[in-house]
Parts: sequence; structure tokens; C-alpha cells
Amino acid sequence: MKSRFVATSASVGRKIRRALFARSLGLCVCAALVLSLAPALSAAEPVKLIFDTDMDSDCDDAAALAVVHALADAGEIEILATPVSSKYEWSAVCVDAINTYFGRGDLPVGIPKQGPKFPQQRSRYARQIAQEFPHDLPYGEKLPDATPIYRRVLAGQKDNSVVIVTVGDLTNLRYLLESKGDDISDLDGPALVKRKVKQWVCMGTRYPHDLDPGHWGNFKVDPESTVKAIAGWPTLITFTGGQEFAEKLATGKALAGLPATNPVRRVYELYFGGQVKPRHSADQIAVMVAARGPGKPWKLVTEGYNHVFPNGTHQWHEKPNNPLHQYVSALADGVEYRDVADTMEKLMLHQPEKK
Repeated sequence: MKSRFVATSASVGRKIRRALFARSLGLCVCAALVLSLAPALSAAEPVKLIFDTDMDSDCDDAAALAVVHALADAGEIEILATPVSSKYEWSAVCVDAINTYFGRGDLPVGIPKQGPKFPQQRSRYARQIAQEFPHDLPYGEKLPDATPIYRRVLAGQKDNSVVIVTVGDLTNLRYLLESKGDDISDLDGPALVKRKVKQWVCMGTRYPHDLDPGHWGNFKVDPESTVKAIAGWPTLITFTGGQEFAEKLATGKALAGLPATNPVRRVYELYFGGQVKPRHSADQIAVMVAARGPGKPWKLVTEGYNHVFPNGTHQWHEKPNNPLHQYVSALADGVEYRDVADTMEKLMLHQPEKK
């Protein structure tokens, strides 16, 4: 019995050693695999993003800009510029103040200098933010023109690499398309956009249609520019919108827990008359689609095209199909609204790193 036990123990020992060796070999293989994948994962380039906002009427513009900075600090995007589509004199300075708070006060900011000065929606916060928070953008007539900023930024990027997200009027994109070749680039606007822009994500407005000309909306402040920008755009446009959709994804309540020195919290306070309340997340949705793509958690509609009427109203037509038009106005099946809202709100709460 003793000899048999010793033999059996030796046999078991050999099996255990073989098993341990195989396991360690497997771990080594797994580790090597992880290490081999690491360079590929780290080599993924951030999305090259231009964030175009009106920053005058609603508070979600400021929240969306906070999300942009949070994603940039996380390495998901690289912010190339933050042009302003509104001609309201304080909007651009407000944007520069928010950029400065997040440590990016050198980002290019400009406004449309061409065409008529359309009546702008009243802003409950832009002037106050500009006056209460540090910035160095010149005011009034000295504000830079957005068109050369667009041309310079695009000309300096790789082909088919830039994503533009608009959460305001489409005035800047209209004048970009109408721009001619110059000392920045020999290409005119359409050719420059076609070469450099991968996608335009356009927050506007409700889907599948918005046929009411009596309400404000990103397409209706400057309807001529809306028609020309969408009709002449040579690359993919992903439209986002839907009032009920954005309201189900309301965010902002948690901003009340941020320091009083946070300009995004201050925007919400001013917008709501001294309180911080939740607000629809229309602009934040557009930023998330631009940064992470129109796949899940979003439900993407690709068949048809966006028909825009001269007054800025619009309707999605199922036929004929335009492969350059698609829209998002719902969540994918099985996705919870609260989960998506929580993700966006956490990004809105991001604080800049102390330097």
C-alpha cells in the first residue's frame, strides 16, 4: 500500500506540475497577446472635432461644450476649433470663457461676418458668463471671422479626418461652402470640405419632420443658410433631433453639486432664474454621436433624405434615398434612457485638471 501510495503521489505530482506549466504558459501567451494588442489600441487617433454653436438661446449649448472638453481630456477627441454661428455679440466671448475654464483658452473662436444680421434669440446667460469669467477674446467688431478659421483648420488636417458638429444655426457652414480658394488653400469651399471632412453631425431639429414655422429652431433663424448648407454639403450628414427624445434624456440637475466657479453650472442658474434644473440634452446627443459614432445606443435611420423648405422647416422623405443623409432621434432597442442620460451627465460634471 505504501509503495503504491508513493507512486500514485509521484504521478499526481507530475500531473500537477504539467497543469501548472500549461497554465503558466497560457498566462504568458495571454499576456503576450495583450501586449501585442496594446500598441494597436493606443494607436487609435482621437476624433478631430470642430464644435460649432450659437451659444445664445438654450443652456444645453454650454453643457455640450463641457462634454466636448471632458471627451478631449479623456483622449477621445481633439478639439480643433469652437466657432460660433450666432451674431449676438456676447456668444463668442461666452464660448471663450468656457474654453478658458477648461484650460483651452487658445482654441480658435470666430463668428459669421458676412450676410445680414438676423434677429437672435435672447440669451439669459451669455453676457453674464463673459463678464464673470476670465477670457481673452476681443469683443464686438474685433471678433474674428469664422470662415478663414474653418479654412485654416481644415487645410491643416489629414484628408477625410475631420468631424464637424453643429448645435446652432448653419450660417458658418453656408459661408464655408461659398468661400473661394485663397492663400490658405487653393481649394474652394466644397472641394476643401469634400477632401477634409469625414462627417457633419447636425443638431436640427425634430424627426421625422418639423413643419411649424412659428417656433425657433436651428434651421429657422437663418433659413437661407440652412437650405444652402444642407443642399451643397458634399459628405455624410448625420442629423440628430427630436424634442420628446431629447427631453427623455434630460440632464443638468447634478450640476448643482459643482463649485459656484464652474461656468456651466452658472449657465444653468442664469437660464432657470437662479436654480439648477434638468434640461433636454439635444446638443449633448449631437456631441456624443459625433465623438463615438451613430451606432448603439442610438437608433439610426439611413433610408431617405432630409428635405428642407425655404422657411427652414423640414421633412424626412423616404424616397429617393440620399446615401449622404441619415438621422438619429431614438435609442436602440433595449437601451435604457436613464443609462444614456447618466453617461452624458457624468461628462457634463467633468472638472479641468489643476495645472
